[in-house]
Amino acid sequence: MKKLQRIIFFWVPVILISCNTNNTAVFNEIEGLLEQDNYFKAKELFEINRNELSGPYRKYVEAVLYNAFNKLQSSEEIIEELMLRKRSIPDSLIFKLFETKYDNNVKQYKYREAKHTIVAILSEYNKYLNDEQTANYRNSHTIWTALENTPAQKADVKLTTLRMVKDKAGLNTLKVHANQDSLDFIFDTGANLSTTSVSVAKQSGMSLIPVDIKVGAITGTQVPAQLAVCDSLRMGNITLCNVVFLVMPDEALSFPQIDYQIYGILGYSVIEALKEIRISQKNGDFIISPEGSSFPFDPNMAMSQLTPLIYIDGRHYTFDTGADHTMLYHSFYREYQKEIDENYQLAKMSFGGAGGRMEFEGYTIDHTFNVSGKPVKLENISLLKEKIRESETVYGNIGQDLIKKFDTMIINFNGMFIRFE
Repeated sequence: MKKLQRIIFFWVPVILISCNTNNTAVFNEIEGLLEQDNYFKAKELFEINRNELSGPYRKYVEAVLYNAFNKLQSSEEIIEELMLRKRSIPDSLIFKLFETKYDNNVKQYKYREAKHTIVAILSEYNKYLNDEQTANYRNSHTIWTALENTPAQKADVKLTTLRMVKDKAGLNTLKVHANQDSLDFIFDTGANLSTTSVSVAKQSGMSLIPVDIKVGAITGTQVPAQLAVCDSLRMGNITLCNVVFLVMPDEALSFPQIDYQIYGILGYSVIEALKEIRISQKNGDFIISPEGSSFPFDPNMAMSQLTPLIYIDGRHYTFDTGADHTMLYHSFYREYQKEIDENYQLAKMSFGGAGGRMEFEGYTIDHTFNVSGKPVKLENISLLKEKIRESETVYGNIGQDLIKKFDTMIINFNGMFIRFE
């Protein structure tokens, strides 16, 4: 299944300027966690040690954490404040603030500002980018240039109950209405942008934007794509306007070997706009509640750009409702290497999606997670020994096999939590 190429973050050595009250060791530890997308541990450490950091460094951490936990306006205000006194922190951190600002722009549908922020990154801070990152930013610049005159997405969200239906591949779909068409789109927290095919975009009257962009699959391969804007997308009595879609060639979303066609995927911008989603595994009810509910603990969900993360057993994983099985990555292997090498046999395994298939070395293991105070054992989990890509930071990708162990799942973008009952 196709994923929008994610912006890659990388570790930049931080050279701290002289400051009377700044604790260099504490800041570097927090910054290292931020670089690994481990916003949960970074938040814990920051809350314990915030008084150890000088004002500008404390503000820097707050800006990044507000972004990760979906407090975008607060993040933006701090970034603007720090930009007025750039000399208070090193250029390497100003560069990170520009990256955070860019992410805020995208999530707030400020496409023209996203374009201008990329221009600043490429022109003023290109020394911090490698070739792959530069290519990714140029690709993103093409996207936001094409969309710069597109109005921001708007959502009229009301208490609504929909019914989820599993498609031929076992993925959960929701009935959506685009203009006069009724379509079954996959609900996929792992999709950065909502996605559809060329034929569906034309059939449903979306405004196609003929632009040449590249989209990266989980396998690392890239496929050309276009963009489209859906003027009105309805889900029950909920209406979303100006929804941006990634438009793939029909064949990229077709799997003739199993006679299966993907018509569309609902991505982050649509899912986040719903604010709180309650999904019943028993009857397929998909309940949208804009008021939401409370959660008496620290957030266990964060965002790495447009990708949700979930915090389980002190480790951070991507959270992908569009994946039928959980997959574990190199960081997990490194932590449990001795136990895995002694108890499991190394083998070749292949996986893929719209971008094709690739083969990796790995293991098939069993593992018990502690989720919502309940031990959850998953069997025959694929564990990749090496990184899929160098920028990989998480321990794995949580899929439907874990979700199905519970009767109900709640995803809340206000409190930033995923709760299982």
